[in-house]
Amino acid sequence: MLADWRTWLLKSLDKTRDLPESRYFQLATVDENGCPQNRTVVCRGFDDAEALLWVVTDSRNCKVPELKLNPQASICWYFSKTREQYRLAVTARVETPDSALSLCQHHWQRLSVSARQQFLWGEPGTKRAHPKRSLVDHSADTEVVPPHFCVLALTVTSVDYLNLRGNPQTRYYFTQHDGDWHAEALIP
Repeated sequence: MLADWRTWLLKSLDKTRDLPESRYFQLATVDENGCPQNRTVVCRGFDDAEALLWVVTDSRNCKVPELKLNPQASICWYFSKTREQYRLAVTARVETPDSALSLCQHHWQRLSVSARQQFLWGEPGTKRAHPKRSLVDHSADTEVVPPHFCVLALTVTSVDYLNLRGNPQTRYYFTQHDGDWHAEALIP
């Protein structure tokens, strides 16, 4: 059976399925200098057997070495339509074609061709030689998983849930003990 927070999260996603941005959340990491770094990523699904979220990225992006240095990260996911916020503490595992080829192939094949092409543009964060020229190379092979494609497996360790609807508002803090999730009601 799903933990309450996962049931609530799946309901939030279902209620907002008409809004593409409902699949986006903010992922915060810590850089090598101890400074927080935050960016928006796309949720690519859940692992039904574990409290795990999937994100795909380019291993040359800053977040990958940051997560390898410190795998502890934080997610903030807000649903404006339902006025719910989920703050999740996670532990990240970086999976590459070298470490988990079938997992990477699975997630690669689920991407649209245009999403796959973005991984073939060049190294993220480097200067563009011709800023007005298209980055899309229509001759590039989008069937083969590039070596810099990776999947982030984000294992949830705690959840702070806040529902801003109602008076009073509702807040729960979920933690896992001995494999079971426990909820504690908090003052918002």
